[in-house]
This record gives sequence, C-alpha cells and structure tokens, in this order.
Amino acid sequence: MRSLIVKQLDYDLTPVAGLALVGHHLNRLEPVFKQLDGTLPVRNGVASSDILRSYVGLLVQGKSDFDAIENFRGDAFFKQALGIKLLPSSPTLRQRMDARAEDLFDFLPPLIETLLAGARPDYGVLPCGWLPLDVDTFAMDNGDTAKDGVGRTYTGVDGYCPLAAYLGSHGFCLELALRPGVQHSARETQFNFERVIPMAQRLSAAGPKAPILARLDSGFDSSELVREMEAYNAAGVSQLDWLIKVRREVAYVIVSPAHEVGDETGCSVSRSLPVHASLATAACEAMGTTCRAFGPRRLLRGSGATCEHQCG
Repeated sequence: MRSLIVKQLDYDLTPVAGLALVGHHLNRLEPVFKQLDGTLPVRNGVASSDILRSYVGLLVQGKSDFDAIENFRGDAFFKQALGIKLLPSSPTLRQRMDARAEDLFDFLPPLIETLLAGARPDYGVLPCGWLPLDVDTFAMDNGDTAKDGVGRTYTGVDGYCPLAAYLGSHGFCLELALRPGVQHSARETQFNFERVIPMAQRLSAAGPKAPILARLDSGFDSSELVREMEAYNAAGVSQLDWLIKVRREVAYVIVSPAHEVGDETGCSVSRSLPVHASLATAACEAMGTTCRAFGPRRLLRGSGATCEHQCG
C-alpha cells in the first residue's frame, strides 16, 4: 500500500470561494458605500459599509442569523474577498442593524440600481417589445410564532405578506418589502412604486431602452394605484404601461394613458378607466396566457396582427 504524506500547506483553503465573485460585484457599489459612511459616520469601530458587506456575506450563503458571523472572525479570506476592513462581532452586527435599520433601508434602492446599471445584464425583454415589471405579494407561514407583524394572510395562514417587484422576464429583484400579514396588497403600495417604477425606467433607459410593462394581479385593482402609475409617464423616460387582473372572466386589462385612446375602449370593473384594447395581443404574449380582447384590434407594436382571444 502506498504511503500517504500529510503536511500543512502555507496557505488556507476555503469552502466559500464564490465569495470572491460577490466581492467583485460589491466593488461596483463603492460610490454608494462611501456615501453611506459619510451619512452614517462612526467615531471608531466598524464602519456602516462593513456592516452591510458582512451581512451580505452571510446572506449569500443562506445564513440570516447574526451569530453566524462568529464563524468568520478568524477567516482572512472572508474579509479580503468582500473588502471588509473590520469584521463586526455578532452583538455589534445585531445592535447596528437594529439601531440603523431605517437609515440603512434608504440606501438599498441605490445599491440595487448601481449594481444593475453597472452590470447591464440581459433583463429579458418580452417578444412583444415590453420589459416586464412584475409586482405581487405572497404569504409567508410564520404560524406558532409571536413575531411582530404576524397576522392572518389571504392564504389562511398566520405570517407575513411581503411585496416583491422583479424586473424583466429573467427576474431581477428591485424590491422585497416585508409587510404585516393582515395588510392588503394595494395598501401603501404607492410608496413602493415611488422607488421601484423610476428605478425600472432608469434601468431600461440605460439598457434595453424598452417600455415598461407593469403586471399586477387583482389585489392591485385600485383607481388610486392606476393614477399613481399614470403620473410616472413623462417626456424623456421609458413609457410605463400596465396590466391589471380584474377577474377571471376578463383576465387582464391594459391602461396606457400616454398613447391615444381611440373609440374602441373597454372598462375596468365598476370604474370607467380607459383600457387600451389595441394592446390585447401583446397582453396575451406578455402574460403567456389567453385574455379576452374587445374584438379584433391592431397591435400597437407589431406588424398589424389582430387578436380575438378569449379566456381559456
């Protein structure tokens, strides 16, 4: 039998080599991190940017508990890969995240936008020419817990009901807002729109230069939200169109105030909102399903195809 030679190497091995790629993308965010440290300075100790870098290093490994940072206190690769100058302890990480949560939240949208704008990924434009922006809520099951905000969700379980916004058919997350379980989908969503929609328009202008198609389900069938979305259409920014599911019989409607609405219009449930029936075929393509159109219509973007789809 051949002898085995065991010796100690002069360098360390790591099971998380992928953190080097994470650090590469974090380097793109250096201007925002500098602004963060300038806004939330510390006299001594761990900088605010190191707090975020450290926690991101945990999240990308699927670790959300603060105590997990203790496993990397002596790991030189963890610090070097993520560009961390001073690694926080578990109590420091917990205290700073709790004390500065609201202030740190304001920096998340610019961090996301800077990352995507610098990388310019393929967002996934739809065949009909729109860049989808999917906004929806989902239920989290946190039953048998006493956490703040846990309540009965629309699915019948006790938990939270976060709101998520994804850009493009490849699903780049722009927002993931934790909400109480009892909160209705449309409630306070205009505040999410204030961050998400302008960001999506700027990212589209810097990338595919495609109009934005917001896709929402019936929980967002609100005249207030429609007016809010209409306000984002202005000269010099990517056009915002939207699809809103209103009921099973009339699957989706499109409201597009920036284009001329002809004589052939539909109506939203219990309201007289202009519906762009001429985009019916595009709606079918965008949703990957069949929708009821209001008779044959000419595509606004396309080669003059018509649509007479009915709900399947």
